[in-house]
Amino acid sequence: MNLFHVNQARGNEKIQVKDEKVIINGKETVLFGAELHYFRIPRDDWRARIRQVKDAGINMISTYVPWMFHEYEEGSIDLTGETRGERDFQGFLQLVAEEDMYCLVRPGPYVMAEIVDHGVPPWLIDDYPEVLALTEKGQSHPTRVVSYMHPTFLEKVESWYHSVCAVIEPFQIAHGGPVIMFQLDNEVGMFHWVTNEGDYNNVTKQQFEQYLEEKEVGIEDPIRYMKEHAGEPPAEELKHEYYLFMRKHYRFYLEHLKELAQRKGISVPFIINIHGFHTIDFLKRGTRYPIGIAQLMEAAKMDDTLVAGDYYIGNIEFDNYVDIVLANSFTKAIQSPDHPLFSAEFQGGSASDKPRLQPSTFDLTTRLCFANGMNAVNYYMFVGGENYENIGLNGRRHEWQAPLTASGEKKPHFDVIQHLGQMYRTFEEPLMNAKQTTQTCVAFYPDYYTTEYSNLFSSPLIETFQFERDLNIYNGVAKGLRVNRIVYDSLNIQDHNRINVEEVPTLWMFSMKWMDRHVQQKLVDYLEDGGQLVLFPSIPTKDLNDNECTLLKDYIGVGLNGRKQGFVTVGDIDSVQTKYMETFDVKDGAFAWSEDERKDVAAFEKRLGQGKLIVFGVGLELDFNYKYEVIRHLAEKAGVYSEFTLQQELDVSVRAVNENSYFLFLHNFDEYEKVTPVARDKQLLFDGTSITVPGKSGLMLPVNIPIADGVMISYATAEIYGLEESADSLSMTVKLKQAKDVLVIETFKWKPVESPGVKVERVSDERYKVDLLRSLENEITIDFVKCN
Repeated sequence: MNLFHVNQARGNEKIQVKDEKVIINGKETVLFGAELHYFRIPRDDWRARIRQVKDAGINMISTYVPWMFHEYEEGSIDLTGETRGERDFQGFLQLVAEEDMYCLVRPGPYVMAEIVDHGVPPWLIDDYPEVLALTEKGQSHPTRVVSYMHPTFLEKVESWYHSVCAVIEPFQIAHGGPVIMFQLDNEVGMFHWVTNEGDYNNVTKQQFEQYLEEKEVGIEDPIRYMKEHAGEPPAEELKHEYYLFMRKHYRFYLEHLKELAQRKGISVPFIINIHGFHTIDFLKRGTRYPIGIAQLMEAAKMDDTLVAGDYYIGNIEFDNYVDIVLANSFTKAIQSPDHPLFSAEFQGGSASDKPRLQPSTFDLTTRLCFANGMNAVNYYMFVGGENYENIGLNGRRHEWQAPLTASGEKKPHFDVIQHLGQMYRTFEEPLMNAKQTTQTCVAFYPDYYTTEYSNLFSSPLIETFQFERDLNIYNGVAKGLRVNRIVYDSLNIQDHNRINVEEVPTLWMFSMKWMDRHVQQKLVDYLEDGGQLVLFPSIPTKDLNDNECTLLKDYIGVGLNGRKQGFVTVGDIDSVQTKYMETFDVKDGAFAWSEDERKDVAAFEKRLGQGKLIVFGVGLELDFNYKYEVIRHLAEKAGVYSEFTLQQELDVSVRAVNENSYFLFLHNFDEYEKVTPVARDKQLLFDGTSITVPGKSGLMLPVNIPIADGVMISYATAEIYGLEESADSLSMTVKLKQAKDVLVIETFKWKPVESPGVKVERVSDERYKVDLLRSLENEITIDFVKCN
């Protein structure tokens, strides 16, 4: 391989991941990435597109490296452009280095990306059909996905990795190159989920049998047994074991890829991306995303490997924004506490033009994720292109509603992303050290999401799981908490650690009648230790294999009267419509009753151990606004309150550096403007100034945040998104949001200068109030001079 030239000033750079941050050469760095497929853009346009992307505030280029495009026939691999300019992957990395950008490489073997056979070469499947995954009936998998651990497939992958890693290795950041991360495969397990078909290739079956032997489960031909005895307890237990096995299977596969890459010299952190958002006509939801988390939760334990979500919410609305909140919260629950929240595919467009995505969607989804603590995003796609040599599943065009079209034209959301990128870069260091503050915790139970495979027998049960999850979490309690401005994080209820009551004083646990014994015991221990547990809507009586398990019920000491429908009174809130209610044989502590002659108890509270249990037996879909009051009443029972007081319905949260230094995030998911004063912990912010949040937009406002040496923003009602500093001058660029915006600045080094639209009042020796008057422009620059 020929030697190449990179920015030698970066030659000593290293990348670290710790404390929820990415640190490059000692600098805490917000990764603000963009997906740019070199193989879909004319070779002569690469540099121009990279520069356009960089102009949007982007600091990282991400790209797939499609195996099938580069090894167009077995044994013929072109990564330097000998057969076609657009195959010059080496040359592309050189340009990324020259433009001083970072790079996330994603060389598969699977890449999906609307490419034929999802990026693996067609010759592999056609010439070696034995590598295909098989359905339960022994037929080829409907997606033509391979059996991941088939030795023939792995042999061909090793050859591909040998070639592609040889190109990538010298471009790693340790050598002064741009490559800072390496993704292993793509959305592993997704094909099995979307088709409800696992992998029953003989290789996988043999591995499953070995897995059962290690667990001392002695059933000959378990796959056949499951089919022939469907519905019988042993077969259902085997099916559950198959789910658990597949989690380990995915991890084995990804670890194998990682070892291959490391043997070829790859030393940067690895990425595993999680799939799961789905489309309902022109709407999108994230209610299935935890299936992907559950599938890859074992892989998330791999060393030097980050998990990253694929977030495709469509047009964000009041009715689906909590799906993003839960995706962030549940992902964080299963990843290493040192790792940042990261979306390796953060919606930058859509494969088709339906739904038509609005600029406000890119604005609000980004803001919401950064408010939740995300420190790394990669917009997918960012640049449109063309499918050469018939590689595209959807034909020649690949526009993807991207911010930059195939011809380089800017779409409206380019400016939206550019503003956000500039703002995050302006506050990079304090933002990276600011953590989301929370008031409570929502449990994540991965085994409630082992519903990716189904057959005629299991489908009804899976539908029950899906219905109850969606109703009670996504459209119920978790949504209600967030709408009531109660911010939460999550914990993985299946990990082996005892819950620390000091760290998790209150826990919200969605429960069905099925819950495994070790989880029930964990909840008992939590109550014994002094935790406050909100259990909703059912008290479990069986484990996940449908065997009787009443450990938690016996500890609570309450009788179950069964499920019914109708209306319920909760506290003093009457006529609450329910999907169903669980009723209990209890009198003490009751606070909800059915509105019929029986007046059955549907919710109660009880002291247990050193803690307190609240059972809310109401299946409550938040389809009427009055029901949010029910959730607020429930939270108050648990001693959980929002730290914010507003006069309008806005999503609000804080990322805090410390008690007094933080960023305030306000999000308006409605079409109309909202104006409100903001109080935190009953203290008015911004000297009582009301804040205007336009429709379908948001704000990130600093409070006591340093922005430059000797300059502190006490508060701002507008967004500061630019900072220029030299030895003799300082200027801030501000995007105006109010009719009159206010910045209060503390500085001993600089003095703000009045100019048209900028009025300066010196409040004290080192404190200035700057009024910004809005005119035809929605941005203004504040200049400073050095103090004498």
